[in-house]
Parts: sequence; structure tokens; C-alpha cells
Amino acid sequence: MSPTDAFGFYSAITGTHMSRSMMLEELTALLRGTREDASMESMKKAIVEENLLGKPTASSREKTFNHLRRAYTLDSTKVLWRLLKHFTVQEPQALPLMALVLVYCRDLQLRKSFDLVSTLKAGEELTRVRMEAAMEEAFPDKYSTAMKKSLAQNVNGTWTTTGHLVGRSHKFRSRPKPHWMATTYAMFAGYLAGVRGQVLLDSVYARLVGVDPMIAADHLSIASAHGLLRFRNAGGVVETDFSSLLQPSEQLMLHGAH
Repeated sequence: MSPTDAFGFYSAITGTHMSRSMMLEELTALLRGTREDASMESMKKAIVEENLLGKPTASSREKTFNHLRRAYTLDSTKVLWRLLKHFTVQEPQALPLMALVLVYCRDLQLRKSFDLVSTLKAGEELTRVRMEAAMEEAFPDKYSTAMKKSLAQNVNGTWTTTGHLVGRSHKFRSRPKPHWMATTYAMFAGYLAGVRGQVLLDSVYARLVGVDPMIAADHLSIASAHGLLRFRNAGGVVETDFSSLLQPSEQLMLHGAH
């Protein structure tokens, strides 16, 4: 296991979008219906035994739990999941973009799809066929025609859920509505991945939540005022320190990894 896997990243080639989209509706209901300190076992009980998410069969409840676990870990020893829960309590409207960041960190197919989505101009149409071609280019000869169609539908569904695309039968590039907490969470993910300084403000993690370097800096200043991190941006030098969000063992892993 790599150091980043210990934080909640996932490096396997098979991700959630092989079978589902980001499942934001189910995630939202799960977080509303369980305590912030809920363990994975208690969340499984809520989903499978208590049917918190209103699934029709025992099999569908079990599958839903497994899909959510793959997408989000549901493991509070992973700081990305732990902070997503904590930040959602404070700013629930930031959940869609924060959830996107976590799934992005864990789903290779979604990461490859953003390589295409991020190049589109505002208002440009994205067809399912074009996304299928992008998946074929990223994973040559790996998926059947039916699998590529399903995968394209799933990733396009996620990008629509988060506001990166709009439309039903026809999808067009749009921009998600930024939120300072979502930006903070995205910058934290980038920080865990080893990105530092000005590069962090202009990284894929910033683009993922729809902010440019100036807005990212403004949002981190807000987060700093809330005591979530230490942030300095002066004379072209950018310094971020998220140590206060990490447990001592996580700080040791991070410093050992980078």
C-alpha cells in the first residue's frame, strides 16, 4: 500500500464508475442518517439491516454499501473520508464537490474522463460517443462496446451531478459553483498527494472544483481565518500547512512520503 492509499486514495484500475456514478444521493442520505463518528460497521448496519437508503432488496442494499465503500472508503482511519464528514457538518452545501474530489482520488476512470472534460469550452457539447472514445484511448482494447457505453454514461452522469456538465440527452460543458470549503478540501487532497506552493493553486485539484489560482487563494484565506490551516501568499510565495487536520501518525506518514 502506498502512503497516499493510507490517506484514502485508491490506485486500483477498477473504480466505482465501472458500475455506478458517484451516488451523491445515497451518500447525502447516509451522512444525514448517521453520526459523524459512525464506524464503517455501523454504516453497513444502517444500509443493509436498517435499510436507511430505502433499497428494495437485501442484495441491492449490500451492493449499495459495497459501491459506497469503494467510492468513499467509509473508513474513518482514512483522513479524506474523516474530513469529508467533518466538513459536511459545517458546510453541507459543499458536499457535492467534496464528494467529487474524494471519488476522483479513488477512481481511475473518472480521473481519465476529466482529462477530456477539463479541455471543453463553456457550452461545448460532450456526446457519449466522444467520452467512449476517450475511454478507449485511455484503456485501449480493455472494455467491450457495452462496457464503454455504460462507463461513459456513468462518468457523464457524475459530471452532470457536480455541475461540470448540464443537460439530459445532450450534455454541455458548464462550470460548477465554487465553494470555499470544497476548495479547501480539494487543496488538502492535493497537499496529501505532494503538491505544494503556487502549483497547488493551479493544480488539477483546483480545476476539479472550478476555481482559478486567485479564487483558490481567496478560499484558503477564508479557511485560514476559520483555523483550518495556515496559509501565506505574499511576494509570489505560497505556503500552505494543513498539519492541524492530520493526526500525529498521519503527519509522520506524510513527511516520510514527501
